Amino acid sequence: MSTLKHVLEVIDLLDDPKVNGDAVRRFFTSRGFTDIKIDVETIRGEKGSTDFITIVIPGKEGKTLGGSSPTLGVVGRLGGIGARPAYIGMVSDADGAIVALATAYKIAEMRVRGDVLPGDVIITTHICPNAPTRPHKPVPMMDSPVNIFTLLKWEVRDEMDAVLSVDATKANWVIKHTGFAITPTVKEGWILRVSPDLTDIYVRVTGEPPVIVPITMQDILPYSTPVYHINSMMQPWLYTKAPVVGVAITARMALPGSGTGPTNFVALEQATRFVVEVAKDFTMGRARFYDPQEWETIIKMHGPVADVLRKGIPE
Repeated sequence: MSTLKHVLEVIDLLDDPKVNGDAVRRFFTSRGFTDIKIDVETIRGEKGSTDFITIVIPGKEGKTLGGSSPTLGVVGRLGGIGARPAYIGMVSDADGAIVALATAYKIAEMRVRGDVLPGDVIITTHICPNAPTRPHKPVPMMDSPVNIFTLLKWEVRDEMDAVLSVDATKANWVIKHTGFAITPTVKEGWILRVSPDLTDIYVRVTGEPPVIVPITMQDILPYSTPVYHINSMMQPWLYTKAPVVGVAITARMALPGSGTGPTNFVALEQATRFVVEVAKDFTMGRARFYDPQEWETIIKMHGPVADVLRKGIPE
């Protein structure tokens, strides 16, 4: 299974200063994907606006059809796909949107061809070709035209039983690898062990040893806490009880999120293939993001921490 076509076509779609949510919707409808639901909403903030996209791909035994197979959420996390007029062209930060939309494209195409997943897949991301930037060490990062907490509330849904949060993660000296990496599972504020099932899928997709992002407690604190965060990849946990795993698009050198030219289609294709394979195995009940028995032990012995760690976020 290759997702190269899907990634390249999505890159071409998004690398346009006039791209918006309607253009993305037309992209999908023009390919005959009549069984999927695509919603586009324009969200306005103090620094501009963005078009938020939600794509629901029904599974054969998914909740949308009255079934009980688990639902996977795929969040394309980013500030914007472009930083115009400060920078011309697609920026590094677009990676999350590219992988999310390429995943939707691939799974929708699989459905049309007859390879229907058991469970639903819900893909969320947003389209902004002219987002602002903000200072960050060691290199500048993209900002968002809309408050991050507003976006996070749109990105996660109650129906999601697990969440993959895809984000460009190159503006650091912590995870240095050309390709993609995954994080430990975060559930309700607890950083849990790295999922063995997801590392198996990583190896299956790449043929290489799994690469893990060493996230810290600071990385999962809300952005309202004024401390260093590697990026916003893990922030979706704040608005869901579902387990969240980050899918980080990485590089060996520190690259700014606002930098143009670093779009690595090889890394993006591998990450997209990983997300699709997780969607298959998770909705079939073959892959777990965490061990329920270990989770029960942790809560029984140590109790919940979510309320403490969520302090400072708007309700």
